[in-house]
Amino acid sequence: MQRAVISGVRPTRLELIRLSRRLLIARKGRDILQEKLDALVIETTRITAELEGMEDSIREQMVTANKVLQIAGVLTGWTHLDEIASTCWKIEELEVNSVQIMGIRVPEIRFGQTEGRESQRTSWGYGMRGTSGQVDETAMRFKMLLYRILEYASLQGRYDRIILEMNRTRRRVNALDHMVIPRLQGTMRYIEFRLEEREREDLFRRKRMKQIMERKSMEDTIPIISDA
Repeated sequence: MQRAVISGVRPTRLELIRLSRRLLIARKGRDILQEKLDALVIETTRITAELEGMEDSIREQMVTANKVLQIAGVLTGWTHLDEIASTCWKIEELEVNSVQIMGIRVPEIRFGQTEGRESQRTSWGYGMRGTSGQVDETAMRFKMLLYRILEYASLQGRYDRIILEMNRTRRRVNALDHMVIPRLQGTMRYIEFRLEEREREDLFRRKRMKQIMERKSMEDTIPIISDA
């Protein structure tokens, strides 16, 4: 019992009331954290399925983009295709912001400009002369692949943050379940035991005092017989 008792707590009724309030708050906090943990588990399950689907989609897009690239290389010539690629604009700077989801700050990655504008052919950085439709399709395919990878990275960052918060919440729930609440309950039982023990001692003392007083009263009422 001693290991489950909070040190420095006096066995008084006032302390018992305080501990009962702390226990009520701890149980309510535990229920709230458990609800949050359940929601986080559901969200991670959903994101896991979405990430798996995105991985399959990225693999398919990579295969398709490489096939189109091979065709463009053969029709246009790899040297000329390399020259065209060198004239294309570099990837613009990424914007990394944070959004709040379920009370958690998660990263959000996006391009500095909108996807629709970047998908336009005129923004790819090369002219129409000396190029074929396969070059345009290659540029479009790899652009789509780039955006898909970006979406995957953003979702993966969100998943990592949620996993971190889920583990942290689980540790708090376990601490309340296995440490805080049991210690509060153990301390309350200890105080109740000490109070009951004190009441028994007081009752025994009162009975003892009553017996002593009754005996003394009887002795006072007995007449004293003189020898004369």
